[in-house]
Amino acid sequence: MRLDLPDAVRPLPLDDPDRAVAEFAGVIGDLRDVPAGAAADLEALAAEGVDAALREGAVLMAVVTPEGADPALLTGVALAVPPTWDLETADRVRDSVEETGGPDVRETVVVESAVGPAVVAQRVPGVEQAREGRPAVVQLQAFIPDPASGRMLLLTLASPSSRGWAAHQALFTRMVASARPSGDTEPVQRPRPAPVPPPDDDESFENHTFRL
Repeated sequence: MRLDLPDAVRPLPLDDPDRAVAEFAGVIGDLRDVPAGAAADLEALAAEGVDAALREGAVLMAVVTPEGADPALLTGVALAVPPTWDLETADRVRDSVEETGGPDVRETVVVESAVGPAVVAQRVPGVEQAREGRPAVVQLQAFIPDPASGRMLLLTLASPSSRGWAAHQALFTRMVASARPSGDTEPVQRPRPAPVPPPDDDESFENHTFRL
């Protein structure tokens, strides 16, 4: 499967973990404007993030920095895809996410792509997460099928901040809609899909533990 990654997406080379850690530390340093003397601390933080992604089986990890938005982390994990995948299957996945995904699932949509309909869910933390001491991270998740490989890609965009979240939504939705078979090298030209509605301004984002 291929995805079009805009310039605001900075992928890390997970096939070379040491290089991924070094590049991730550099990105974090740039975003935080950290002095050179703090390089060791940043590398430890970056190593923790890269190791966690690899333990989860990530095949994609990137930092996303659209203009006017706080940074977010993008990861992609390969999952088994159902034997058949069509709009009816996507609707069943969408219903399942809404029913079992927890109270932070606020919105789901289906986005068309060249590999089939993808399910996109938005997760917005609320009082339940605060009470349980869980990280208050706003997320977008997409289930993108790749029937030819027998797998699907679980694409997750996560940020501790909702500043500029509409820009993240639009970028994420375009990436999902750009999915196409691995042999297809031409970018997909599709009408821009409507983004998932942004979280309400009164949503709580206390106790942030995810940091770039």
